[in-house]
Order: sequence, then C-alpha cells, then structure tokens
Amino acid sequence: MSKTWKALYFDGRTPTHWNVDIQTDRQGVRIEFESGTTRIWRNEDFSVQQDRSHGPLRLEYGEFPPEILEIADPEFGEVLGKRLLKKSRFLYVGFAMLAVLLFPAIIYWGIPLASGWFAHFIPVSIEKQVGQYVIDEVFPSRIVCKTDAGKQAMEKLVSRLVPLDSAYVFQVEVVDSGLVNAIAFPGGNILLFRGLLEKSPSADAVAGVLAHEMQHVFQRHGTENLLNQVALSGLFKLLTVEANAIVETLFAGVRTLSLLKYTRELETEADALALQLLYQAGVDPVEMLAMFQVLKNHSSSLPESISTHPDMSSRMEKLEIIIDQETDFVSKPVLSKQSWESLQNICKN
Repeated sequence: MSKTWKALYFDGRTPTHWNVDIQTDRQGVRIEFESGTTRIWRNEDFSVQQDRSHGPLRLEYGEFPPEILEIADPEFGEVLGKRLLKKSRFLYVGFAMLAVLLFPAIIYWGIPLASGWFAHFIPVSIEKQVGQYVIDEVFPSRIVCKTDAGKQAMEKLVSRLVPLDSAYVFQVEVVDSGLVNAIAFPGGNILLFRGLLEKSPSADAVAGVLAHEMQHVFQRHGTENLLNQVALSGLFKLLTVEANAIVETLFAGVRTLSLLKYTRELETEADALALQLLYQAGVDPVEMLAMFQVLKNHSSSLPESISTHPDMSSRMEKLEIIIDQETDFVSKPVLSKQSWESLQNICKN
C-alpha cells in the first residue's frame, strides 16, 4: 500500500485551503478530500515548484489561476522525484527506440528524395566542375585516346544524340582500358572505355550506351547520388559519435542498401529515357539491346538484390516491351562504315 502524506489544497479561486491526504503512484498523485471525494492529478498534467530550497513542495494543476497542493514533508518530494525520473527514463528509451526505427526510414527514403529535389537547383557550371573533379580523383592516371579521325567520329555520334536545346555540352573521352563500360559524371563528362568499343557490334550500339549515360546527366543522377552520399556521410558522423555498436551496425547496413537500391532505380530510369533520345535521333534502338547483351556477358555475376545495377536480363526485357510498341520507326545509321572504323581504332596511334 502506498504511503500517505498530508497536504494543503488550494482551489485557485478562493484564498481558503483544505487539508487533504495524498498518495503517489505510476499514474500521478491521488488526492483524498475530507468529504470522501478522490481526484487524480496525472504526472503529465501538473508542474512541480519550490520557492525555497527547504520550503514546501508545490504542485500546480490547470490553467491560471492553477489549483495547488503544498506538501511540507520533504520525503514526498524524494519519492515523487524518483517516480518522475523513472518515467522520464522510460520515455527516453521509447524515443531512442523510435529513433532507431525512424532513422533507417529517413536514410532509405527521405535523403534520396531530398537529394533528387535539390539536385535540380544546382547550376550546370557547378555540376561541370564537380564532375571534372571526381574524374580527376577517381581516374588520375587515365590515358585518353585522341586520334583525329576517332575524335571526329565521336563528335558526330554525340551531336546526333544531343537535342539542340540541351543545357549541357557533352565531352566524351575514350580511355585506353579494356573495361567494357562507360560512366557519366555530373555536368556532361562521360568516360567510355576502349574495351566497350572493341566489343560493340555497331556504332548504333555505342549510341545506345551513350544515350543511357547522357540521360544520367540530363536527369542529374550523378549529382543526386553525390548529394545523397554527402548527406548520409554527415548523418553518420553525427550518429556514430555516441551510438553503440549495434545501432551503428544497423545504420551502416541500411545506408548500403539505400545506395544500392537508389542506383538501380536511376539505372532503370536512364534505360527508358535513353530510348527517347534514340528515337528522336533516328537511331535503331534494337542495337542498344545488342549492346546490353555484350554488357551482360561482361558484367558481374552478383544477384540483383545486392548489385548496384539492375539485372541485365531484366533491363533487356523491359526495353523490349517498349521497343515492340514502336512498329513504324525508321532508323538511319549513326555513323558511316569508315567513321565507325575510325572510332573503333581511336586508341591506335
């Protein structure tokens, strides 16, 4: 049974006070009047005041003028303080658990959405500088192929694809590497590796790859990913200052999944939008599928769930559905046979 203390009760409307008995429990303070009436002040509904360090403890309830309880026994203050502290600890644990649930959601959905929105407000000139910086940091020792005929062929191919009203000036560098790949960077810089040219079945197939990379630029996917990673890095530095090992591991896992899923979504979007560029430029989109088959043969064997790119078979199936709907499309080769040979031999000085 809870201990009972004596207290003075003021109704806030008159100067008169009444002698009451009070008890404290998990809900709050129970007040028993001499008339037999009982009331309960819940912990969240009253405030605790004390005018002097050794004066009576005062509980205030309701709006001004408040009802008041004055308790002279200091033991009551100690007991009440322990109960309130225990409750505050419970609330702290509750908020901590809520944070554990909410932060992964922010990482997985909130930051990518915010990054995508903010990316479209960054000037193209700034994107260009950032893209060049990233290229120089990631590929500082790259060897760029520069035969005159090869460069002219690449310029023809790029100009065929880029819309006249484009805000971006694309610069495509062919890197002397056997990698079968191409990478777009913010601002319009694209690295296309020699291995892709060597394995490509046609110039139109290369155009399909470039159209895909150009859409990454047009849609600001590279800028979006950079903003995403910067935001995540800042958040993790903030969180891991005091986070325990378990929570830190949880957040790190969600961060990785977020970046992977985000990239797969952007790749899928770039695939579909690349077809629009090809159709507008009069380039055969079927050759893009042929190039995807080459990429599939040289891609990683990782399953889609942990890969940064969608499964190539899945991508090809989606593109085939769109291409099959355009039955009356008439295409024209993007390069002449001679220009295509010059482009394929751009690294042979």
